[in-house]
Amino acid sequence: MSADAAKAVIRRFYTELFRDLASAEECISPDYVDHNNADAGHGPNVLRSHVAALLHTFPDFTIEIEDILAEGDRVVTRVSGRGTHAGTWMQIEPTGSVIHVKGINIDRVSNGRIVEH
Repeated sequence: MSADAAKAVIRRFYTELFRDLASAEECISPDYVDHNNADAGHGPNVLRSHVAALLHTFPDFTIEIEDILAEGDRVVTRVSGRGTHAGTWMQIEPTGSVIHVKGINIDRVSNGRIVEH
């Protein structure tokens, strides 16, 4: 898979993630591993659980790609997100505040799907 094709998978994933989770899940391998939570297990359920928790806490959460680079099967994406804190998160009661977050993700793409995050 070319670096451009791998970037296209990641772009689709982030574009769909909070609008249509089923579409975003089409980008995820059945063997998907999220290295941010080693105890979460493998596969699309890991992503589904994470997004459900995030949207429970920040129901209007959005994410944007700021930068995307690829080499081989690795894609590095700089993202920014925002959402209103309307639900409990890690025992922090809702504040009603709008949060802004930034992050850098490294994903491995194989056969048109994200295998590692």
